Amino acid sequence: MGSNLSVSSYALTAFEIINEIYISIGAGVLGLIVLTEYGIRNSSIIRTLLMTTVTAGSLLFIFQCTQEEEPSPNKVIFITGCDSGLGFSLAQHACESGFTVLAGCLKLDSKGAKELRNLFGNNIHHIEIDVTRSTSVEVAVEVTDRFLKSNPNYRLWAIINNAGVMVFGEFEWLTERLIQDQLNINLAGSMRVTKAFCPLLRQHQGRLIVISSHCALATLPGLSVYGATKAGLLAWCDGLRVELKKYGVDVISFIPGSFPQHSNIMANQVENCYEMHSSFTPEQREFYGEYFKRYNSYLSVISGPKVITKINDLSLYKKFDKALLEVPPKTLYIHEPFKYSIYHILFKHTPVRIRDYLVTQFMQMPEYTARTGSLPGGIA
Repeated sequence: MGSNLSVSSYALTAFEIINEIYISIGAGVLGLIVLTEYGIRNSSIIRTLLMTTVTAGSLLFIFQCTQEEEPSPNKVIFITGCDSGLGFSLAQHACESGFTVLAGCLKLDSKGAKELRNLFGNNIHHIEIDVTRSTSVEVAVEVTDRFLKSNPNYRLWAIINNAGVMVFGEFEWLTERLIQDQLNINLAGSMRVTKAFCPLLRQHQGRLIVISSHCALATLPGLSVYGATKAGLLAWCDGLRVELKKYGVDVISFIPGSFPQHSNIMANQVENCYEMHSSFTPEQREFYGEYFKRYNSYLSVISGPKVITKINDLSLYKKFDKALLEVPPKTLYIHEPFKYSIYHILFKHTPVRIRDYLVTQFMQMPEYTARTGSLPGGIA
């Protein structure tokens, strides 16, 4: 998406607000240092409080320190959505790192499944799973259970809920099927897989890693339903984490960043576009007209099937390794480029009008104009 901010009154106002905040914080810190130094010289109570604070802070730091386990073949991880994109890449990375990988694929004859088989042969194990069907999920659990029982020295180290779909389009345009697909795969699918695997997770005291999205932190226009599913995953993990902790199961949310050029998460966007347009009423066709056409033409760069390849991002895998191996793990791991972190800080802390302006600049979507038109291919 676009990343260049045009100078405007909104941007200047945002700069002035942030500048004032920095000055206020700096003045407050300086004043606190002066008062603390004076108190230490003149008050035994303040000296005692300061020593207590330093001691408590040191203990807190020690208790928050983590260590990392080492990858090994007896650590088994199960990943959904390995047919392409992030799941394909994580499966490949984990296998290369030395884990035993159970790659959950929608189809065992998909290009991604075949490529993983060509790369690793019998060192990676494929399991067919459709996260929208309970019977398919239950079979995947049974296969996993048999595999673990046939290898008694192996431990189910992690379940990674990665399978997902994304439909780009304004909410009014989405058909009921397009809405339900995102809810059923992204949100309910993760819940369905987790519920079925809970007994094994408890038995092996493994960890559950749920792939969320930056859209969970700041939902973008055109992705309102997708963002809702990912925000729902974060909320669900907050409650689930406390429930499973007492059984020795860690629940972790992982935000991996954006890889539309390396994923098939939008493989069906063109077909979805035609489905949306065919469902329009005459009034909607007239109202949206040329705007709908320009909107979807803009998305053509990231739409459609992509070549199945491993994502080339070393920092992504370093962050993923931490989520997999840190003991104790954090509750949330976020991988993002620097500009994303700046945008999300601004999204969170600026007034709504400025925030909405920044979101618009971040997305750089075509502007709406009251014009009529038609889609290519004779769709009026």
